[in-house]
Amino acid sequence: MLSRETGFSRDYGRDPYAGYQNSKGIWFPVAAKDPRYHPKERVVGLELEGRFKAYPLAELSKTGEEIIKDRFNGRDLRIRYRPNGQSATVTGSDGAEIPAITSFWFAWYAFHPETEVYQAP
Repeated sequence: MLSRETGFSRDYGRDPYAGYQNSKGIWFPVAAKDPRYHPKERVVGLELEGRFKAYPLAELSKTGEEIIKDRFNGRDLRIRYRPNGQSATVTGSDGAEIPAITSFWFAWYAFHPETEVYQAP
């Protein structure tokens, strides 16, 4: 059980990040930066056997497709892009979902500077 009585005078009913997602700036210092995308561009990131790839939603939207085919680390992938929900899921050629996360570009790149990046044809 969690308690709001922590000994600190803080309003735990208030979101401390309110407005952060839609603001242009980042509130955290970041050492590794990459100017290819706005720091808060949303990306779907995945790891396959120690290699990383980011799928920026801006790139997925350029395809005009709902299902985008890609090949990464020897595997055929299908990325299902949902423009209305600004989200995507990744599956293998067998239809099994591949774990992926949605993140801001700056955060993904900070943890995975060696990432490959999908670019729309």
